[in-house]
Amino acid sequence: MNREEALKASDDAIKELAQALQQGKSETLLKYLDTMSRFHRYSFGNCMLIAMQKPDAMIVAGFGRWKELHRWVKKGEKGIAILAPMVSRKKADADTEDGQEPEGQPTAVLRGFRVVYVFDVSQTEGKELEEFAHFDGDPGDKIACLEQVIRSKGIELEYVDSLGGALGMSEGGKISVLSSLPKAHQFSVLVHELAHELLHRGDRRKETTKIVRETEAEAVAYAVCRWAGLDCSTAASDYIQLYSGDERVLMQSLELIRDVAGHIITELEQLGSEEVRDVA
Repeated sequence: MNREEALKASDDAIKELAQALQQGKSETLLKYLDTMSRFHRYSFGNCMLIAMQKPDAMIVAGFGRWKELHRWVKKGEKGIAILAPMVSRKKADADTEDGQEPEGQPTAVLRGFRVVYVFDVSQTEGKELEEFAHFDGDPGDKIACLEQVIRSKGIELEYVDSLGGALGMSEGGKISVLSSLPKAHQFSVLVHELAHELLHRGDRRKETTKIVRETEAEAVAYAVCRWAGLDCSTAASDYIQLYSGDERVLMQSLELIRDVAGHIITELEQLGSEEVRDVA
């Protein structure tokens, strides 16, 4: 496959992705968002407490919340201690300042904090949670080729047990990926983070929004995954829409997306051909 063929493969994939974005959020994404909406959001301090007690925690919730989701804490599991605010309500004083509630309205007052316990999803059992993304297929030796492409660009690559809930991370010269991902999903995340390294680690990072950056990275991942024969289902369009991206954002970045995707595909194709010649 030459450069022009790689660009055509990228173009064809982006057309498919644009059509998927036009159709809006998939049923899978809507179910996922409904499930995630039932989890509490935690402060930075509580996130640190969770990380210190259970570094591999992915999704945490209290005993009652898990019960609502038809999951139950396994016998013998130890809870993760966090701090919950104790709030009471009182009548506002007669003399109020601008921005406060007027006289007679109840006002929330923080009385302190108390220790409560939450549990990670791995500490529970029961009904399966809605999955966000679905990947099918086997990238085979294309993962090894992709790792070679990443390292050839002077980018450090490591697989880790936990990324604080993230699947992958680009840090400017270093890519980290969760080691427990299935191979097809791992391939997609590797390409996504490589796209960040190639597109968003210079001056352009300051010139773009997170919506644009995530749309570009996921579009590149989608194009390369389609070339690799992987079925991403609606995963890419759902991911983009989670970040409020849409077809308009995609098309504004089309030239950059196709160039980077085409570049990665060309390098993977060349490495694959070299391996075939070596075996022969």
